[in-house]
This record gives sequence, C-alpha cells and structure tokens, in this order.
Amino acid sequence: MDTTDSYALDRIERAMDEILRKPGNETVPTNYRIRSALGHAYETLERRKEIAPRAEIRTEGDEPGYTEQGYHRVEMLEWIRFEPAFGKVDRIILSSLATGEDAVTLSERHCLPVTRMRERISRCRRVARQAWAKLGLAA
Repeated sequence: MDTTDSYALDRIERAMDEILRKPGNETVPTNYRIRSALGHAYETLERRKEIAPRAEIRTEGDEPGYTEQGYHRVEMLEWIRFEPAFGKVDRIILSSLATGEDAVTLSERHCLPVTRMRERISRCRRVARQAWAKLGLAA
C-alpha cells in the first residue's frame, strides 16, 4: 500500500461489496449506508495493517523501475499528436519544440520573423497548458 490511490480504491471496493451484499435495507438512508460501509472498509484495512505490517523491500539507492531514455519525449509527442484541443499549426509547432527545435529554426523554416514565431510559440504553449490542466482535472 505504497500509494494512497490503491488504498482508496481498495476501501471503495470493500464498501461496494458490503452494500451489494445487503441491497434490500431501505430503512436506512443511502448516505448513511455508504458512510457506514466506508467505515467498515476502513476498519478492515486497518486490521490488515496490524496483522501484516508494511516492510520496505528496496534498499537505499535502488531505482523503482527503469525508464528508457527518450521515453518521455515519445509520450509527449503522442499526446501532441492526439490531443483534440490542438489545431494543425499548434501540432506542428509543439512537435518541433518537443524534438528540440527553437524559435530561430522554426522561423527560418516557416519564413516568418523570429518575433512572430515567438508569439506563435507562446500561444501554442498557452493552449497546451490549458489542455494539460483539463487532462489533469479529467483524470
């Protein structure tokens, strides 16, 4: 139970099991039944912690996993490619920036003044930040 997400999911799952086992209890309001089921699930998980305390398996300095070099860039490029909030120009500029290009090379390629390209980059980044924030709220 290294993360709170797995703990919360386990607690919700146990509470749902309890509610589904006793579906016909209409005398108690739904909010109270849900709160009671979550409380029972909490008690069960706390008893589990007492029975089997969590022990650290990794030694100091061990990495929890291996991330391939360049993996984050690939993920970013895929997000840029499929994000519906981006227009065609936004995708081109953001993909170029993600692969390491800068405003000067982009302005030369698109035959624009550097100041105009910097304005476009600024607008694309604003759109990307807004799309990323919406993605975080949706998740």
